[in-house]
Amino acid sequence: MISLILLSAGGGRRFGRKKQFERLFGKPLFMHSLERLLGMFEETLLVLPSEDLGRFNLPPSIKKVAGGKERQDSVFNALIEAQGDVVVVHDCARPFASTELFRKVSQLGDYEGKISAVPVRDTVKRVVHGMVVETLERTSLWLSQTPQAFNRRVLLECHLRARREGFYATDDAQILERYGYKVGIVRGEVTNIKITYPEDLLLAESIGKLLGYPQVP
Repeated sequence: MISLILLSAGGGRRFGRKKQFERLFGKPLFMHSLERLLGMFEETLLVLPSEDLGRFNLPPSIKKVAGGKERQDSVFNALIEAQGDVVVVHDCARPFASTELFRKVSQLGDYEGKISAVPVRDTVKRVVHGMVVETLERTSLWLSQTPQAFNRRVLLECHLRARREGFYATDDAQILERYGYKVGIVRGEVTNIKITYPEDLLLAESIGKLLGYPQVP
């Protein structure tokens, strides 16, 4: 059994407000992922801010989970509720991830986790106090995306260890890396952008038009 965890609980510190409820092509941002993936896996958990759990009328098959203070806390809350042997974690701030990408990462094979990512295209500089100190070899550098999939037992174990140590990661794969588990990679999609700042919505609108999203007057 595979459980899908859709993260939509952020407070929008960098965006300036709760971006998951911003309208994109006539619907809240989080709805693009939810509607595309509904029914793809045996279980769907939608993580929302606790104060917004009753805000939307959603199909009864969707299990609503209250988010935590940080992204990692929100994932942990959903892990406790999930029933699947495999969990697929996705940030709803990425509205264009294809169903094929979810299918690929959910097939773990010999790995405890698998992520979507794209190779770095630009020259990467390491900067300290405003000065370039090093140019990194980019051939081995990839930009991590979601969806990401994991053996639920392993991910929960790693989350519990991280909580005891007070360690917070920027994605779930980093937690598995910390404790020596194998994380595989699936080539992601350049259109699978993450909405982080208000100006990203302009880019999302352009990508959506290219992908054939219906235009809202």
